Amino acid sequence: MKREVKIGIFTILVLLAGWFVVKFLKGTEVFSNTNKYYAYYEQVGGIQPASRVIINGVKVGSVSKVTLNEDPTKGVEVQLSIEKRYALPVDSKAKIFTDGLMGGKAVEIIYGSSSEVIPQEGTIPTEVSADLFEMAGSELGALKEQLTEVINNLNATLTGVNNLLAENTDNLTSIISNVDGVTNNINTMLAKEKAHLEEALASLSLFAKGLGENAGEVDTIINNLSTFSTQLSEADLVAEIEGVMEQLKGVLAKANDADGSVGKLLKDSQLYDNLTAASNNLSTLLDDLKNNPGRYINVSVFGSNPYKKVEKVKAKAEKKAIKREMEAQERAAEAAAKAEK
Repeated sequence: MKREVKIGIFTILVLLAGWFVVKFLKGTEVFSNTNKYYAYYEQVGGIQPASRVIINGVKVGSVSKVTLNEDPTKGVEVQLSIEKRYALPVDSKAKIFTDGLMGGKAVEIIYGSSSEVIPQEGTIPTEVSADLFEMAGSELGALKEQLTEVINNLNATLTGVNNLLAENTDNLTSIISNVDGVTNNINTMLAKEKAHLEEALASLSLFAKGLGENAGEVDTIINNLSTFSTQLSEADLVAEIEGVMEQLKGVLAKANDADGSVGKLLKDSQLYDNLTAASNNLSTLLDDLKNNPGRYINVSVFGSNPYKKVEKVKAKAEKKAIKREMEAQERAAEAAAKAEK
């Protein structure tokens, strides 16, 4: 007897546990007091038992039953279980919305402002929110329009490019031919000059090798150049150059001095005119000597004559004049030479 009682009690407990599990899985809070309300929709779009009922984002109950109403004008009947502590004003609304990104549905109670409340098992006015897919459809419609505009613009651009290419086909063909010709010329030139290039590269390689083998001598040359540069910088060349410059300045100062001999030689126009006149007289004398040698050279075979004597006297006088002119030129030249020293 005791055994049968134990089995009966165990069976009852298992059934109760199963009932609690079923209620829990349906979203029904077993140990809470709830009020039942009814809402009617033309389409529930996925509302099912255990769907959440929320107020301002807070869960206040769940959907307990979804059935087709016997009255076709009322559509689908949704039974809501809402905690008793939440009294619903008569102007509240039950709105179906998409709950989460996975597409699940829930019921949101939009609180009214009336002081009168909906009674237990009363009917809540309903409202259906825009479905996410509908919203996505509207967004996709706008996106479609934008894509259509972009495609049209792209099509117009491609048409323009095609027209441009069609108009310049000959030019493009010519350019490609020219590029091809240039490439062929370069290849031909490289083929012809391949031996020279290889020879140049070989010579460069030998030069680099020789440079590496004579690195010590190169270092010595560089060191010698460095030493020479150092000695050159340390030498007293600056002082010597400055001395030469001072002497040159002195010579230029004397040349610019009108009272000095060099200045007179360079700037005295009378001295220049005298030298020019003496040179002209000397040229005249030489021309006359060439044309009338008898005046200056006395050669008589049969004896002298008076004309020859007169010519001789004139020749002596002219020689003296020439001598004086030449002496004057020599003195002027000596004065110029002394002034330059």
